[in-house]
Amino acid sequence: MTLSRLALALCAVLLAGCKNTDIPEDIASVFVEASPGVGSAMKQEVRLPVSQIGITVLTRALVPAEEILGTQPITSGEPDLRQEFLLVQLDRKSATDVMNYTREAVGRHFVLVINDTAVGIMPIDQQITDGNLIFHVEKKGMSNTQAVMELSRRLNISALKIRKIKEAERK
Repeated sequence: MTLSRLALALCAVLLAGCKNTDIPEDIASVFVEASPGVGSAMKQEVRLPVSQIGITVLTRALVPAEEILGTQPITSGEPDLRQEFLLVQLDRKSATDVMNYTREAVGRHFVLVINDTAVGIMPIDQQITDGNLIFHVEKKGMSNTQAVMELSRRLNISALKIRKIKEAERK
């Protein structure tokens, strides 16, 4: 899972004498489930931490960390089966990439990966046109609601730090 652009930006910021508090701790990316015909060099298996569901994903993220604008906890489902989910909002470029990809990927899954650990899954039921991805997330030792709240808080802090790094690069 390469995050070369972000890694280079982080190195540049470190070399420029940036405080350690400006470095994002949680690097989130969205990967896609690999089709069966993809060669073994282009895919890898990830496993969710609680359910232990294993999914084979492409090794390159469809949505890198710098294209995630923010997250938000949401509640969805039938009234007696409501559950917490993590809404991940994408920038315009990634929203377009997701829209184009999901046109023909119904039946596959998106996987939310943080620091090389899979934490969420989203089935692709239809083409996604709004740039909003809704993940079921898991974290060991936490309930569904706790995991959603904690991941949302941490990812929003990191997204803000990444935006600051990108702005500093433009100057």
